[in-house]
Amino acid sequence: MKPRTHFKHTIDRLDSAGEIIEQLAGVDDYELAEQTWLAAIRRWPREAIILRQGARVVADSRQPRLVK
Repeated sequence: MKPRTHFKHTIDRLDSAGEIIEQLAGVDDYELAEQTWLAAIRRWPREAIILRQGARVVADSRQPRLVK
């Protein structure tokens, strides 16, 4: 079985210029992707981490987040 390389959502770590330096995870389910993104922020609190759906940035750790 060939490993998958394309996912609906990706969690990426950025450098100081905002360029992707590492893809941390690829997930199809949005709720699981969001929880993975939150776990990545807890794991690397000083890093810029984004959650993307394709090219669209859904969440960015550099932006203030509202508590639900």
